[in-house]
Amino acid sequence: MEINSKNFTTQQPYFDVDGTLGRLAKWLRILGFDAAYPRSVPSPGRYFVTPRELSGHPGVVIVTAKDPMQQLKQVLSELGLRTDADRFFTRCVICNVPVIEIPKTQVVGRVPEEIFRMKSEFHECPRCGRIYWEGSHLGRIERRLKSLGVD
Repeated sequence: MEINSKNFTTQQPYFDVDGTLGRLAKWLRILGFDAAYPRSVPSPGRYFVTPRELSGHPGVVIVTAKDPMQQLKQVLSELGLRTDADRFFTRCVICNVPVIEIPKTQVVGRVPEEIFRMKSEFHECPRCGRIYWEGSHLGRIERRLKSLGVD
């Protein structure tokens, strides 16, 4: 795999994810990575993640595992990437668009009443309108990554 091209960076990588790897794309987005999905061919300056053998394309990551968490571990390991909890859920898991913070008043009737009472910070996808807030899933994600040996 040719990764040293000047078009690629391990600081803020961008991914194109093969159409057969939707769950992996979702996990990359959960971790805050730009993961365009579905894609069938590599784009310039983006890593292409696929289970298919491709030659002659720089930045191709060929995943061999069937399990999405093992695929995620392979991609992070192969590219030398570390996770950062501050980046978790900064992108819409559906649209891949960065979410934006919105005032609590804008979520009235759009989130469960109990969540509205308990939480003060909300984010929204500007494309699909999905609302995000910090919940117990953050701790579960961190524990799951740790159990995989992912930083």
